[in-house]
Amino acid sequence: MDDTNESRRRTDRLRGRRGEGRGGRGGGGNESRGTLVLSDREGYVGDTLVLKGRNFPPNERFEIQWESVQGRWGVLQAHEIVGPQFRPRTDTIATVEADAAGKFDEEWTIPEDYGGTHQLSVTDGDGQSIADAEFEIRPWFELEQTTAEMGESFTLRGYGLGPDVMKNNYQVSWDNGYVGFVTGVQNRGTATAEIRAVGPPGEHVVQVWRNYRGIPYLLNNTQSPFGEVAGERRNVWTVEVTEPEEPPRTAWMDPLLDEQALDTHLPEVADDTEATLDITPKSGQAGTDTVITGTGFPANETVDLTWYRHEGHEGRGTSSTPDPTITPRPKPDVLPRVTTDSDGRFEVEFEVPTDIGSTRPITAAVNGREVAATGFMMQPSIERFEPRSGPVGTEIEIELSGLGWTNYENAAMFVYDNDPLGYACGTGGDDETGTLNPVLYAAGEPGWHFIDVYPSLFEVEEDDPDFELRPHLSYLDNHPVRPLPAMHFAFEITE
Repeated sequence: MDDTNESRRRTDRLRGRRGEGRGGRGGGGNESRGTLVLSDREGYVGDTLVLKGRNFPPNERFEIQWESVQGRWGVLQAHEIVGPQFRPRTDTIATVEADAAGKFDEEWTIPEDYGGTHQLSVTDGDGQSIADAEFEIRPWFELEQTTAEMGESFTLRGYGLGPDVMKNNYQVSWDNGYVGFVTGVQNRGTATAEIRAVGPPGEHVVQVWRNYRGIPYLLNNTQSPFGEVAGERRNVWTVEVTEPEEPPRTAWMDPLLDEQALDTHLPEVADDTEATLDITPKSGQAGTDTVITGTGFPANETVDLTWYRHEGHEGRGTSSTPDPTITPRPKPDVLPRVTTDSDGRFEVEFEVPTDIGSTRPITAAVNGREVAATGFMMQPSIERFEPRSGPVGTEIEIELSGLGWTNYENAAMFVYDNDPLGYACGTGGDDETGTLNPVLYAAGEPGWHFIDVYPSLFEVEEDDPDFELRPHLSYLDNHPVRPLPAMHFAFEITE
């Protein structure tokens, strides 16, 4: 439970690592030469705070420093997720000048930042802290709209999340059913999620919970030693789902971003040549038309181009990086053999095949020796979704490609009407095409029903809080390594 001594000790340890401010006067053991008083000791991102300086040397300029942390996901070899990591961060938020009486007043808006206690310090011209005070950011959430057509989304945004273990994993429910989690590991404690408006039309309930174990703790607002989920602000909303004016889209994806291959996943090649290899564009889905260009090769020479794919299965409890059971292997007959011109250059058009996702290495070899490498960032795509309507019990076949082999990408979570069903693994597809073919069965009342495929984290080495194998709703601004797209489907159950 959240009120165990173990949970208290976790939070105390994290606070100790962050070095929370002491409050009052004097910083760094220096003799105090001023007093800093805040209009409030706690509040929320977006609040206005008045900083009142008194008893300072008159007519002198000072800087006000804000102490916080910078968060990121610890990831080894762009594959093995260690867990959330934070390092100290100090920002200069204002430059002030004391008047003839040694006073100043400064208004400041609380920026988007992590929750918890932050120290504000007044520093002199030598950079020495001469006065300080503490301010606590409390987490809060907002729902941008409370009405949406069936199949559209409600946008939920959280501020001041984390970095504490207890306040870094918030769960979202729809009509008392768990949907997924949001976290503020990255993006300075701000997280955004899109919650599908699923039927039947009428009023529904969205609620935000908190628990480091990854599931809602039902006594958040009554018996948790860490306080209410969002202070005196709301963490539960009544929303209205309305009939769509037109039938919803039946299969689509979030917009894809421009990306490039990760050098970590490219094979080593000979470094004693001037040969270079490039591909344009550098990312896309299966079927993308690209151009592969080589320069710096021997003139009028034959060059063998090779496409690599990762094969194998992830094993639980492994510690190697990457897992030895998932290895890059050359795939013959995908790329052509080319001949350079008199300048040692070549250019060839290439249509990206259907394959497993993430970085797809490409090498160029001369006389059997690989001398240059590049890569294409393979992105997910929907290959097939059928049928799109039918009675209860209809087999719904979904074929996906381009899901990566890495721990941050290879566990796509399937959610049916905002209720998690299970996951499909990015390394479990057909060895030749890299496609996944899960089969779902239509269930529910007649009308439209919705399937969402969210990114998740397959395995986290230091999984505290528990992020593993749960739909990651804040995937666009808080997912490790790369922001990944979600995929969306609509199925109509007929009478």
